[in-house]
Amino acid sequence: MKGSLWRHGDKVDRIEPGEWPGRAGRARVLIEHPDPGTVWAEAEAMRDAGYDVAVCTGPTRQSDPTSAPVACPLLAEGHCALVEHADVVVSTTDLGDSRRLLAAISGRETPALVVESTKPALDRGGYELGGATVLEAPVTEGALLDAVADALRRS
Repeated sequence: MKGSLWRHGDKVDRIEPGEWPGRAGRARVLIEHPDPGTVWAEAEAMRDAGYDVAVCTGPTRQSDPTSAPVACPLLAEGHCALVEHADVVVSTTDLGDSRRLLAAISGRETPALVVESTKPALDRGGYELGGATVLEAPVTEGALLDAVADALRRS
């Protein structure tokens, strides 16, 4: 799976997530994170552990107020093919619109949700996480693999 693509319009850039390849008997894990290094490392760890993996940068914070906003299809349109067909979504409170995104995912029956965050960020953020598995940052490979396996068992 390649990463997210961006569709550029006149006023709003929109994430074009693509689709999953056909099922190969492995659990599907979607990793959402704004940092490319984190996405790469986590995706490699999950692939090495035998999971099918897709990645997305998620809605990003706009550091330049003159740049066009970036729309997440799950938030803008209510659906995202990667989220809808994932078994687990590994996301973070570091996304640009993380409160809304995490609430949208945790409000669904599937997929299972793993949320990476620090305790202070969760405490002050007012996040709606439902039955999500919380993964304390900084994340280690072992903790990530354990959290995904736990989320799959509970789903």
